[in-house]
Amino acid sequence: MMRELRRYVWVLGGLAVWMGGCQLPVNVEEPPEPQRTITGTVRIATGTGTHAIREAGARELGALADRPLLVPGEVIVRFAPTVRLQGAARLEVNGTPLEPVRPLALEGAFLYRAGGVDAEATRAAARALAARPGVLWAQPNYRIYPLLELSDPFFDLQWHYSAINLPQAWEVTQGSSAVVVAVIDTGVLRAHPDFAGRLLAGYDFISDPQVAADGDGRDPDPEDPGDNPGGQSSYHGSHVAGTIGAATNNGLGVAGVDWKARILPLRVLGVGGGSTADIIDAILWAVGVSLPPVPDNPNPAQVLNLSLGGAVPCSETPAFQAAFDEAISRGAIVVVAAGNEDRDASNFSPASCGGVITVGATDLPGNRAFYSNFGLRVDVMAPGGDTGVDLNSDGFVDGVLSLNRDDADGTFDYRFLQGTSMAAPHVAGVVALMKALEPSLTPVQALDLLKQTARPLSASACNRPSAAECGAGLIDAQAALSALQAAPTPDYTLSLAPGVLELNPGEAGQVAVTLTRSGGFSEPVTLSLGGAPAGVTGGFSPNPAAGTTSTLTLSVDAAAPLGSFGLLVRGAAAGTSKVAALTLTISGTGGGPDVLGTVVFACFYVPDPSVVCDPSRTRFVVIASGGSVAPYAFAGLEAGGYVLLAWQDANGSGDVDSGDYAGVFLRPGELLSLIEPPAAGIDIPMELLQDTAPSVRALLQKAIGARRTP
Repeated sequence: MMRELRRYVWVLGGLAVWMGGCQLPVNVEEPPEPQRTITGTVRIATGTGTHAIREAGARELGALADRPLLVPGEVIVRFAPTVRLQGAARLEVNGTPLEPVRPLALEGAFLYRAGGVDAEATRAAARALAARPGVLWAQPNYRIYPLLELSDPFFDLQWHYSAINLPQAWEVTQGSSAVVVAVIDTGVLRAHPDFAGRLLAGYDFISDPQVAADGDGRDPDPEDPGDNPGGQSSYHGSHVAGTIGAATNNGLGVAGVDWKARILPLRVLGVGGGSTADIIDAILWAVGVSLPPVPDNPNPAQVLNLSLGGAVPCSETPAFQAAFDEAISRGAIVVVAAGNEDRDASNFSPASCGGVITVGATDLPGNRAFYSNFGLRVDVMAPGGDTGVDLNSDGFVDGVLSLNRDDADGTFDYRFLQGTSMAAPHVAGVVALMKALEPSLTPVQALDLLKQTARPLSASACNRPSAAECGAGLIDAQAALSALQAAPTPDYTLSLAPGVLELNPGEAGQVAVTLTRSGGFSEPVTLSLGGAPAGVTGGFSPNPAAGTTSTLTLSVDAAAPLGSFGLLVRGAAAGTSKVAALTLTISGTGGGPDVLGTVVFACFYVPDPSVVCDPSRTRFVVIASGGSVAPYAFAGLEAGGYVLLAWQDANGSGDVDSGDYAGVFLRPGELLSLIEPPAAGIDIPMELLQDTAPSVRALLQKAIGARRTP
């Protein structure tokens, strides 16, 4: 095949702590060596397996969880409207000064920076600022990363278009130049010949010159200079933009989903990713919000694509939700990638944010791709590919084919990539086609049509206990456009405000449920709640809902588990069913689970994949005190490196499974942290296991066996 088809495999997904095949048979008796001790604490942490437990898997490279989670020293603060701001004043937290960097596009929001502050101190500063009067919220400036994983001569290799019935959809419409799609990503290769006539001016929003790698900070040029100096760069934004709108039927390269929409490239990701502060400015500028001194956007976008994400629930990054709320209020339809960690999307942002269309990935056979995140927060699926196989025997890997540049010789070419990053632009492109047919299409209507016409995945195809964890299924472009063209039929949609709710154990909160009726639909709608963890109950008033509104009251009892959970509000009427997604985060200490009975393991590490944990030198202790945190201590340890783990059989099953708490000590940025005694202050945060990592499960099961051995 032609030279420019490079067989690169790029996966940005979840490689994490590799501890498969570990064995912990017996606890040996040796003379105590008090000088070789490891002490620390074990505690219950918020979250559901995102930070404390990380999945092992050699199929994936570059987990989000293994990258810097935030920009040290940087905090985003949003002040209440009642606070009079004469510019941003200097702040001080526990004696540490925070200097104002710049205002953000969100009204009343500012970016602050403190020098010489590590990640934990940054989180502490954000918590302290959030508790101050006059502050609506404060959060760290989180790092965000790309989510990689016709006459056009290579169209035959774009299997992913026929998978969603796109050629048939083009018989209905090929798009409209009146539609603008913002691609918020790494920028674009403007000179690529397959972008001819498709790009608007755009903007480069990266404020850090080192991240930008183009000689300065923010500037009017969103050209992608590469994100891997000295090596082959991803050109992620060009790949994404090419899927949405590469020049099509031009006798060159590949086709785009939409042939006529204009692409607005906004650069927010560079070397090492990007920051929340830059991304929310780009989101708001894209939809027409003024952001001095950046010139106003003359071409506000109707559709936004964000093929990026971070391992933080949206409830912990309110800046994202506020930006999306503003964009959606202006009529913009926001499409985001679900993430590539093979985990619940409710633990990632922007995937778990309310009001956005969250997209998971399928492979060539139409199953959930092995890397794709899942869960009730996923709305629909789209082709993301698998570059590890060639199931159609065409001589090329089964990735998604789009635009690229070969850094070895500087030529513009095409590349197969995989990831939810590749799935999301399929949906954004189809939404652009829908907007061409119906310019007044709203975000709620677009999502409802996509869901109505999607082809559901079975539980087996989703590779999950429930098919609902792959959303409504694989999008069908032809069916969506046909449904949009059809005469209005009686129907309704559900939407929630807020779409993300945070409560403490013992608290209750309310969510407004809006029923948008169309085509004369007048039937009462019976509402129900799904996906709630133990200890969480919900009731609707009124129910059934005969009008356009109902109120969901959620109650969290004192023993409810901490973490983020994807809930579904279901409506049933006249033989039809609708759903709307809600992310619930249960935080705080309350009267929730404690560490009593937790088993802490000091696993003696051996650099042998068949052993990993030496059976004769591994120790354990059982925590005998209650509360959310307790100390532990190991004495008489042999010299060497230890992996520190903790497990609590919270559901009493006797096995490591969903509902338990578990944790692994990891230093920031490390895939495997070894502790050499003597050592103190080794804190092990335990999180709720919703989907147990198989390698960690195997390790802990053998540890349990060791504890039971006489």
